[in-house]
Amino acid sequence: MKKTLALVLVALLLVGGLLVYLTWDTGKLVASRRQHNDALIAEKMAEHIGVLAYLYGYPLVDMARQMHNETHRISEDQQTLAPVNRFYRFPDLVTPQTQANFRAPNNDTLYYTAWYDVREEPLVIHTPDTGGRYFTIAVTNQFAEVTHIGRRTTGTDEQYFALTGPGWQGTLPPGVQQVPVDTPTGWLLGRMLVDGKADFDEAMALVNAVWAAGLSEFTPGLRPAMPTPPRGEPLEPLDSLAFFDILNSNLRTLPRRLGEDALMAQFDAIGVGPGVDFDAEALSPATRQSLLAAIDEGRAIVEASTARTIADVNGWMISRNIGRYGFDYMHRASVARGGYGNLPEESLYPATLFDAEGAMLSGEHRYRMHFAPGQLPPVDGFWSLSVYTLDAKLAPNPIERYSIGDRSDQLQFNSDGSLTLYLQHTPPDEQANWLPTPAGHFLAVMRLYEPAKAALTDAYQLPRIERVEPIED
Repeated sequence: MKKTLALVLVALLLVGGLLVYLTWDTGKLVASRRQHNDALIAEKMAEHIGVLAYLYGYPLVDMARQMHNETHRISEDQQTLAPVNRFYRFPDLVTPQTQANFRAPNNDTLYYTAWYDVREEPLVIHTPDTGGRYFTIAVTNQFAEVTHIGRRTTGTDEQYFALTGPGWQGTLPPGVQQVPVDTPTGWLLGRMLVDGKADFDEAMALVNAVWAAGLSEFTPGLRPAMPTPPRGEPLEPLDSLAFFDILNSNLRTLPRRLGEDALMAQFDAIGVGPGVDFDAEALSPATRQSLLAAIDEGRAIVEASTARTIADVNGWMISRNIGRYGFDYMHRASVARGGYGNLPEESLYPATLFDAEGAMLSGEHRYRMHFAPGQLPPVDGFWSLSVYTLDAKLAPNPIERYSIGDRSDQLQFNSDGSLTLYLQHTPPDEQANWLPTPAGHFLAVMRLYEPAKAALTDAYQLPRIERVEPIED
């Protein structure tokens, strides 16, 4: 009996030990599986949410890049350089020789630009009396959203404007008009109408009369001194983890935007949102690779979105949702990638690559664009037509004409009041209405400044570009 009890006890101990072992081993397996799943989730979330974070953050990071590179001396031959809160004025009328890195630049206006920073105090901007001449300053915040100072919105008398940052409270000097901005830093891009070489000096004098000063250094009528820009290394963060570092820094300091709390929580979950401090050094190797993959995928989406066509109106692609994006982060990123832009009520840019038959425009052929009587583009400002190579550059031509429109000298109307423009590479017999084209395939862009309501609603439609005939050998 005692022997039997002993055997039973031994058996129970063995079974109990086996159960403890099995329980311990199973727990190990469960813990290992949990760790594996947690790591997998972290990696995949980093990649997939990271793509959305890239699209969302593209304008924030791109503007930080440009602001640094244009307010620091990063090379001896850089195109644009001025310290923060000071204007740089492009010194030339835009031509193939002076267009530099511009994409599809216009030959109708002179450009001036500045990067603003109102974290410490408002920035006062002086604009001269232009005597009715068209000008605009696009005030672009870090989210690529735009408001305008200029003829359409504020008139052409001499004026002072003060950019005031989020939450600013204070008193501005008499005669200074407040312009609230939603982000503490951003970009100013100005355009001043110029009617060709003969008008250049007068137009440039007006550009030179535009200046900016911090509120503490502002004295009416007195332009402040131009500090020397600091030196710095080029900043190129769009294809490295520096992208998420800059994005995170911005999100932690910018005011929260309505309707984006859930999105920001997702960004927090992968370490790049406003509620966390991004630390690239603390990332696991797998998460690092996932975020780098997100950058590659995000860049591919942005680049593809800039190449896609949009719905056309009588053959002309017209974007009417620039400068106001809501939650369309991909479109916002694609516009930023292409160079930002004005609000549609300030200017429209109908563009086409194709003639009326659907064939690509080419300098091998001759074309015409015919406006019926009373059907010129309806604008309160001005309109013009330009052509570019497929990489959005102006091409040299023998008469140095890079746009044609309502201000062109010696424009000839037909006897019934209609207007026919001629687009071709070789000169026609009559050159008054000729816009020279590049030799190969080309892009045509109309510009409608201060477009009337009919142009904003498709009540007015531009005529198609019609191929006349092949150029004979």
